[in-house]
Amino acid sequence: MQMLDLLRTVASNLNRMRVRVILTAFGVVIGTAAVLVLVSLGVGLQRSATQQIGGMADLTTIRVFSPEMGMPMAPGEERRRDSQPQGLTPETLQELQELPGVVAVTPLESINGPVVLKYKRLEGYANVVGVDPEAFARLGYGLASGKDRLQKNQAVAGAQIGRAFYDPRQMEQGMGFGPGGPTQNATPVPLQGTQLIVEVQRYAENGTSATREMRIQVGGVLVESGEADYNLYLPLRDVDTVNEWFTGQKIDRQKQGYQQAIVKVASSGDVTAVQTALRERNLNSYSMQDALQSINSFFIVLQLILGGIGAIALLVAALGIANTLSMAIYERTREIGLMKAIGARNRDVMSIFLGEAGAIGFLGGTVGVLLGWAVSSVIGLFAQGALAQQGGIMGGGSSASIVYTPLWLLPFGIVFATVVGLLSGTYPALRAATLDPLKALKYE
Repeated sequence: MQMLDLLRTVASNLNRMRVRVILTAFGVVIGTAAVLVLVSLGVGLQRSATQQIGGMADLTTIRVFSPEMGMPMAPGEERRRDSQPQGLTPETLQELQELPGVVAVTPLESINGPVVLKYKRLEGYANVVGVDPEAFARLGYGLASGKDRLQKNQAVAGAQIGRAFYDPRQMEQGMGFGPGGPTQNATPVPLQGTQLIVEVQRYAENGTSATREMRIQVGGVLVESGEADYNLYLPLRDVDTVNEWFTGQKIDRQKQGYQQAIVKVASSGDVTAVQTALRERNLNSYSMQDALQSINSFFIVLQLILGGIGAIALLVAALGIANTLSMAIYERTREIGLMKAIGARNRDVMSIFLGEAGAIGFLGGTVGVLLGWAVSSVIGLFAQGALAQQGGIMGGGSSASIVYTPLWLLPFGIVFATVVGLLSGTYPALRAATLDPLKALKYE
């Protein structure tokens, strides 16, 4: 049988039972649309979460921790370790700088004591971090104003530090943070070029306290990024000087090393290789790529679950196709016998029934893809509007849609529905092809 003859025969047979075909195909439409909508929801959630993480943190930054950080010390081990270098020593950091793909390496050192920022009569808070001035300029932080050069008693401030100041006199009057509090609707402090006082307190065993003040000038303000918005970056030497005063001991980095550092790589594709090299050196590390991998693994499972739920509707539709074609065999038994009597082969009869099953799947899949795409678009618009009114996901102000239909899903839905139709029509097609022509002609 020629292909053109097969198509004409299939079209004629489907037209004769159009009502039954429409009802059967409607099940395929619902199943295909359900698969497309649910998978689009899973892909959209994954895409939205990935964009949120990418917008809040740098995907080319790796935070490295010393092997001893967070590890319990066995009894008697302290004395042995006193004679060995601890943490991330300058030699270790130099080795990391020489790794392929590494752009910059800087240790991170925080002030050990409680810190208060002062600006005129206002007080504020920040995470004061000491970094290598030479490496800081290569970390890739965007600047809203000023320069990223760190010199003695100079600082680069995060975007939100200016909003972290409050009037302590209002606190004394019983006004707290939050609605109506001292920071509510307060005008941000213009940090660029401003002189701030970093005040650190130290308490002795006898209960007395001492205060050290360090006057710094803000030489630059970073753009809002989420990760470093409340960080105040100072030269590493300035932070070490304060920590030496706080502990009363001289800091020997060759012996003590640093507890953590930041490794900046050229691109996100270098992160995996660099982290592998860090593990080989017995160094613990963490990057936002680790978070993305965990999120992607979760959403892949979620997409499979959602797709499986939608596939149940397609399974029901497949049973409907098999039932429709099985009933057609009884109605067309004499017709099948007559076709075989005039020379039709078993494969010709089988091709006709498979063609009808595939056509039902194709038509239902095409309409289902269009319906699913339309429903996904409507859901995406409503979700986008709702998120925009609530300030976006996780308070980031983003109104990105949580429903996203990748282009590959549209043809995949049609092909998948067609294959389901062909598989469901296999049994009726085999049964029709193996009918005895003599018995079929005698069938009433």
